[in-house]
Amino acid sequence: MAKPQISSLRKDFRIFGDPGFLVTLLVIGTICAIGAAILVHAANTYGIPIRDYWR
Repeated sequence: MAKPQISSLRKDFRIFGDPGFLVTLLVIGTICAIGAAILVHAANTYGIPIRDYWR
């Protein structure tokens, strides 16, 4: 008996379940969160305006 056809869309979106993609997404999200925390801390401590950098 033939295997059921897997749609090309399902093949394309399979990358989102890949462990390497998820780890990369976690690393990038962590770096962004650290950058945002640094900007907020600098704004609170030194009075650097965030609106020039936060877009």
